[in-house]
Amino acid sequence: MFYKEIREMKLRVKIMFVVLLVSLVSTIALRPYAAQMMEEMADQLEQMPDFLKGLVGDITGLTRLNEDDYYLMSQWHGKNYGQFLPFVVLLITFPIFAKEFDKKTIYFLLSRKNRNEVFRTKYLAGLGAVLIITAVLSLLGPVAMNLAGYSTAFADTLKVLLQQLVGVTFFYSLFTMISIMSRDQVKPVVAGIVIVLGLPILGMIDALSWLNPYPFILGSSVAQKGTIDWIYLVSLLTATVVLTVIDYRVFEKKEV
Repeated sequence: MFYKEIREMKLRVKIMFVVLLVSLVSTIALRPYAAQMMEEMADQLEQMPDFLKGLVGDITGLTRLNEDDYYLMSQWHGKNYGQFLPFVVLLITFPIFAKEFDKKTIYFLLSRKNRNEVFRTKYLAGLGAVLIITAVLSLLGPVAMNLAGYSTAFADTLKVLLQQLVGVTFFYSLFTMISIMSRDQVKPVVAGIVIVLGLPILGMIDALSWLNPYPFILGSSVAQKGTIDWIYLVSLLTATVVLTVIDYRVFEKKEV
């Protein structure tokens, strides 16, 4: 059953790899031009009135784009790759359980395996795919930068990678619950998109900003301070464990 799950998600994985690899190549190709453009923009912003500067916020990051490590952190992990990670998780996760209920194949699975084994196999297959995709594409960032002739270390990428792995595991456990609760494959996609787009909106409200895991996944603390956000990491891990337990309980009790 494990290998069956891997085969069924192979096409989706290949498509995501190709799309994100193109994004990585584009990010590196724009490296010489991005730094110059941002420096010119920073000079123009410096000439703005003080009240407009307050609206724009801190512009010091614009002048740091000529640093290879910071460019990788902000433009790859913090934008082109990091922002799409929740969508990657959603594309892997939504059909894992919903597909079985939609196509009525859940009866066949449960006639051969008990619920514990079905849940464990399907859950771990999807989670393994998500973690591998996340790790490989994250590490490809500094590899590709160095191959292109830039000087980029792996230290910050490894810190961001740790946060990304925790972040995608959280999203995986959340989307798995939606997949288990659905009897078709459309509702998990719609619900997942609402969640992915809605969390940043909640983050705009100061009192609810902690509900938005995007700054954590994008490695904001690593890019700005060079440190891992350990408090959020432990909190997200705890939430993931709780969600995983709930996922199993819901699947265990769901009528087929």
